[in-house]
Amino acid sequence: MPRFVYKAKKSPEEIMEGNIEADSENVAANKLIQSGYYPVWIREELANEKNLTVFKVKAKDLANFTRQLSELIGSNLALYNALSVIENQTESNYLKIIVGDIKLMIKEGKAFSEALKKYPDVFSELYVNLVRSGEKSGSLNEVLANIKDFLDKDQDTRERIIAALAYPGLMAIVGFVTIFVLVTFVVPRIASMFVEMNEKLPLPTRMLIDISDFARTYWFLLIIFIIGAIFLFKTGKTNPVTKNKMDKFKLKIPIFGNLLKNTEFARFSRTLSMLLKNGVPILDSLKITASVITNSVIKEEVDEIYKDVKAGSSFTLAIKKRKNFPIFVANMTAVGEEGGFLDRALLNIARNYETEVERLMKIITALLEPGFILIMGLVVGLIVMAMILPVFQMSLAAY
Repeated sequence: MPRFVYKAKKSPEEIMEGNIEADSENVAANKLIQSGYYPVWIREELANEKNLTVFKVKAKDLANFTRQLSELIGSNLALYNALSVIENQTESNYLKIIVGDIKLMIKEGKAFSEALKKYPDVFSELYVNLVRSGEKSGSLNEVLANIKDFLDKDQDTRERIIAALAYPGLMAIVGFVTIFVLVTFVVPRIASMFVEMNEKLPLPTRMLIDISDFARTYWFLLIIFIIGAIFLFKTGKTNPVTKNKMDKFKLKIPIFGNLLKNTEFARFSRTLSMLLKNGVPILDSLKITASVITNSVIKEEVDEIYKDVKAGSSFTLAIKKRKNFPIFVANMTAVGEEGGFLDRALLNIARNYETEVERLMKIITALLEPGFILIMGLVVGLIVMAMILPVFQMSLAAY
């Protein structure tokens, strides 16, 4: 039997939500009326709706939703009607459910930003606050366009990093599998031939055979180690102390540490710039910006900047006191703060660091590819050499 979700009034002050099983929408409405409730709205529960929180709306779908809404509102279409259009044409079932629910909340008189707060896993604090600023200023379509550009830029940065690391990662996997096959399948067969000859094998060959025997006998320990490492890594990310130590270590890695720092500084500057540009007070902007920083070490410093500014310090002075924030950021913000164009100064900082991130990605890609080839070639070469040494030894003994 179909299930229907509803919102109904038991009294003028008491409103309730729930679900009910019925053959049709009319039957569901009659059941509610008979129970003493006045239905506000009723709709059929979509597949997987009750498990909606398990799923995530894709970044691409959220960006498309934001762009479409901006364009529709910019065409003088009412917000409710614009949401109805998007609800009908979106391909994501989960986003369709969310848009439908937001539309109903707006129909009941809630502000758009308040409706978005019901879905914090989809609409971040940054998103909600920017929408609120757009509602207050009467420029919601422009704010939504800015959010869309921000989402696109952030997603583009993530995709560039993933794309740059994908090929070296694939090479590492293929190399590991190749070595594992050589050690566990090829080496034992060749080694058995040498053992049958009752010849004393060179040290490198004996070591390789011992490694091969260990890998064949205790291969399951390797699987347990990999699973354990993944588990510890994931649990470590949820533990604040462990995550902080891991994040500190990441920042100290040559080249990679600079890449992570520059990515965070670019995200910090662009987010703060957009918030200030749209009229969000600096304290609120700093609080929201801290929530989008992924590295806990940098996040702690942004929280400290927030506390200093709240205590009456200038933004520039608060930045200068942080050891991980470079002097370049402090100098640029000083110029922007004194000139009254802090949002533009921050945007220039963001662009500078985004350019630096692209440069570092090219360097990392250029170093990783030949580096992996060299390492894999060296390991395979050592394996081949260990297998050939007995042949040379027997050849020399024959003379």
